Amino acid sequence: MQGNPLKVNKLTHECYNVKDSDLFSNRGILLVLSKIRILKIVIGLALGFLLVVGLLLFLPKIEETKLLYATSGDSYDTAAYGNFTQSLQAGISVDKQKLAALSARKLKAYDAIYLDPALAEDATWTEQTAKLISYVKQGGHLLVENGFAPRLPLDFLGAAELVNLQKVSLASLGAPQMTADSLSLSYPKVSINLQGVQTTFQLFSESYLKHHAMDDLLGFHMGYGFIPSSGQTIVAMNVSGKPVSLAMQNRIGKGSVLISSNFLPNRYFPTGYDMQSGADLNLGFAQLAAKYQATGKTTPGTTYFNKRALPIDPYFNFDFAAANMQYRSELLSYVAKETLGYSVRKVLGPYGRPAMAFQNHFEAMPAIQHKDGIAWSEELKKYNEIPSFTLVRNAFYWGQWRESLTVQLNTGTNAQPAFIGELPSSGYASGLHVMSAGKPLRQALFPQYRDLSSAIELPYRAYPAAADLNGDGRTDVLAGSSDGFVYVYTNQGPDPAAYASEPPPEGLAHPDTFGAPSKLMLESGVPLQLSPYSAVHAADVNGDGRADLVASDESGAVYELPQLASGRFAKPAAMRAGEKALQLPGGPAAPYVADMDGDGKLDLVLGAADGRVWLYKGRSAAALALDAGSVIFTLPLNAAYAAPTARDMNGDGRLDLVVGSSDGDLQVYLQSATGTWTNTGPLEGTTLNQVGNRALVAGHNSVPLWLDLNHDGKDDLIVGGIEFGSPVAIDDPQFPYQAELKEFIQYTRDNYLDLDPHIFVHNFKSAEQEQAELALHKQAFAKLGIPWLHPGTNQHTWRVNNENHQQTLLSEEHDGMWYNFGFLPSESPVISRPESIWSLPFLLQDKQGRTDRTMLIHTPTPVLRTGDYATTDVFESMVKLDMPIDYFEHIEYHFPEPSKIAELTQFADYFDKLRTKHDYNFMTEKQMAKSFLTAMKSEVRISQSWAFYLWDRLKDRLAGGSPHFHATLTPNVKTVPSLAEEYAGTLGVVVEKGEKLALYSLQSDSDVYTTIDNRFYVGLAKPSVIGIAPTRERLHIVRANVPFSLTEQGTTRYLELKAAGLQQVKLFSPTELEFAGDAHIEYDAANHLYTITRYGDITTLSFTSKAQ
Repeated sequence: MQGNPLKVNKLTHECYNVKDSDLFSNRGILLVLSKIRILKIVIGLALGFLLVVGLLLFLPKIEETKLLYATSGDSYDTAAYGNFTQSLQAGISVDKQKLAALSARKLKAYDAIYLDPALAEDATWTEQTAKLISYVKQGGHLLVENGFAPRLPLDFLGAAELVNLQKVSLASLGAPQMTADSLSLSYPKVSINLQGVQTTFQLFSESYLKHHAMDDLLGFHMGYGFIPSSGQTIVAMNVSGKPVSLAMQNRIGKGSVLISSNFLPNRYFPTGYDMQSGADLNLGFAQLAAKYQATGKTTPGTTYFNKRALPIDPYFNFDFAAANMQYRSELLSYVAKETLGYSVRKVLGPYGRPAMAFQNHFEAMPAIQHKDGIAWSEELKKYNEIPSFTLVRNAFYWGQWRESLTVQLNTGTNAQPAFIGELPSSGYASGLHVMSAGKPLRQALFPQYRDLSSAIELPYRAYPAAADLNGDGRTDVLAGSSDGFVYVYTNQGPDPAAYASEPPPEGLAHPDTFGAPSKLMLESGVPLQLSPYSAVHAADVNGDGRADLVASDESGAVYELPQLASGRFAKPAAMRAGEKALQLPGGPAAPYVADMDGDGKLDLVLGAADGRVWLYKGRSAAALALDAGSVIFTLPLNAAYAAPTARDMNGDGRLDLVVGSSDGDLQVYLQSATGTWTNTGPLEGTTLNQVGNRALVAGHNSVPLWLDLNHDGKDDLIVGGIEFGSPVAIDDPQFPYQAELKEFIQYTRDNYLDLDPHIFVHNFKSAEQEQAELALHKQAFAKLGIPWLHPGTNQHTWRVNNENHQQTLLSEEHDGMWYNFGFLPSESPVISRPESIWSLPFLLQDKQGRTDRTMLIHTPTPVLRTGDYATTDVFESMVKLDMPIDYFEHIEYHFPEPSKIAELTQFADYFDKLRTKHDYNFMTEKQMAKSFLTAMKSEVRISQSWAFYLWDRLKDRLAGGSPHFHATLTPNVKTVPSLAEEYAGTLGVVVEKGEKLALYSLQSDSDVYTTIDNRFYVGLAKPSVIGIAPTRERLHIVRANVPFSLTEQGTTRYLELKAAGLQQVKLFSPTELEFAGDAHIEYDAANHLYTITRYGDITTLSFTSKAQ
């Protein structure tokens, strides 16, 4: 047997087996290999650790509040959903899903659920209730409207008892004289997280109930209230001496349920951003509409002017739309504070401070004449403010009515005449203006102020007649007037240039134009002058082939004036009928001569001041010899000053009557074979007038005259009367104050002022009519050199189309306008100006809730009043909620009277002080709109790295409850439309602290920040870090109304102001500063604050520390 070979170790003289030696060698190798593997593992672990650390450091933890808008099906309330999709709350993710399609596990992915109202009637509601209760117990937050009160368990709501308030009268709610039985609202102390919800309700209800009676919500009820058990009352109402909760929060398990009142969010009116959705018509609007109709006063002569007589339908309400949006946004803020400890909201103004602006319409002719726009702009510089002007296309005179002639060109045939009615340049009238000496033919001015809806109680009217008075073969026009004269307008033939700014309808020839007026002369060489209110008709009444005149005046007497061979007229001779002098009592008679019964004898028709129409039959074919007359009919609606003309209107061969009146329409009376008369209503055109029917109405005291004025072989319809406003297009060559207008336009350019279009349509213009008007407005701006580059607008007379609630706004958007900050919604009551308690801007949505087309909507605040009927509470409540303020006032007819200027400077001074006290940014409306668009369309990502998040949580544990917090706010303005231009980089937010952070101060590395009432405002021109930190006194911007950049070179800082006009920046500096440049500097030494104000182009200012 052979053994293993041995070897001797030379150092130790020990023997060892050769194979053992190999084994040791292998073990050494293995040991080396093991060390290498361990090193690799260590390195791998180290790299892994570094990777994890790197991920923790750089992988962001997104702070987001996820809201589920839960529906019962495909249909849903776009008003509530639109509030959430357009909410300014940052870090909010909104998802709309059918509640039944989501399991309890999927519901846990949402921080909050808001229930669509239709879910209360869902067939699977019982099953959904159990799912929702489980969701809340596991930490979710359920937000429900008042209608769900009887559909949810009382203990879940935190109520011991449900109180039905539907029968409780709200008449005494908010009444100034409180009694023991009066209703009143109370607001018990709530947690910090709920204060925003409560404050919104309190501020709105206090202002609303101060300025409105509950009769303004006739039929409205409070729905359901609660006697609380475990629930926390947010708002309570005193009912029969006991408090009943209207809105309440209850904590269930780890979550909460919050049920709102029926008052907010409110569904009495449409409040959705399609301007039609959101209303519950069972809440009583029909009662309000009936009361509105019943209390409207009917004034004779205003049938086509009294818009107050129009019925109202459910209309968009700016007050409740703003309140609903603010309330629902506060619900989101509440959830964010519950889940994150704070909320972040984008602010409607640059760099985190709200915007303020003045809206001034420029429309009155005297304001252009007296350069009121320039005077107002200069006056505002004393208050560091700036106006925003919109310019009307047809300037006019407020409250002025003037005698005029218009013509409706016949688009039909002689047998069946047809008319269009209102044309793009009709102004407040209808048809085309008859032109005299290149201008609209206008005569005497009504001596008293009357607005457009008023009656004209005296027979002021241009009373037309037609005859060739100079033998040139052209038909001239005569017109009676209130001054008793009869004016002659010599026919000049067609002149297209005279109608350059008032073109006839396409395809129709231009009508004749006429010369300047001259007084009708008698044979004696003196002008004819009757008593006031002369009325005249031209006809051959003596058979000599010459046109004679039959006339009357306020005496009611009727005169005959034969035309003599010289072409002049004999002096007036009293006409007789039935052997007596012909005279109608009560005012001027309106004569028309024709063979009314076809017996070959001339008859006389007289319209009377009391609206009756008389017929005096003729006894002779050779002269106007008349029998005694009789009344053949009386005009409807108590219309006065009947003015007849005769024409066969139905082709039966008999003369019918078309009769004008104080109402301004032209009533048609058909004559039967037996001589009786049937009223078939007014003559109509194809367009709708301002009260929504097709009657042809040019003004009051209408007088018809048939005459082929454009020589196409068809009788046209000339209408005399009195017309409102005497409008003249601003681009008309005959505009009376061209030099003054050009000076104003140049001033706006030189001073970087807004000058946008002030659009005039009425409630019943078609889309085609609106587009024609906008095209003419655009053309006028182009002629005058006014830019039409993405303008905004507001409505002259505040009116938009009634029949299609979005039509006018979309017409304007189609023509490049992207915001409208002044109109009354469709179907709304007639008031002189918007008077919404609150307003928040929004983007117009279509019925599917989309905002693909940018049309930004806002409305002015109420008029400022002080004293017993003060409205200052409205502005104070808006300030507390960072709402923007857009204040409207007419400046016309104030300059240069000191007492009237003082009316303007009163509100200029008030808003200057309000701006300064609360750090608002005063700016133009266009700048305001740009900052709105930035806030509404930008996104803010709230994040922090996981490493810092975990480190803060560790410090929280070690600190024994003291919170540690910081986050990065990253703006994304790529989603902001280019319309925002330079303001796209001016986003700002407010951080509202919840209970977790309430006691701690916040700081930021932003250049712009300030703290107001425990809220922290931050400008987000770039990503900014916020966090808990002690207050540091470093130089920073508090507010800026224009985009800016702040840089530093050595010891000098440079402030670049990137928008022209009014430039105002407020900054804090712990050290005193020295400024270079032309800006005005106000220094508040006690608070280390500088307010820098300048008017001008973009510029750069520099400043240094005095210490340096």
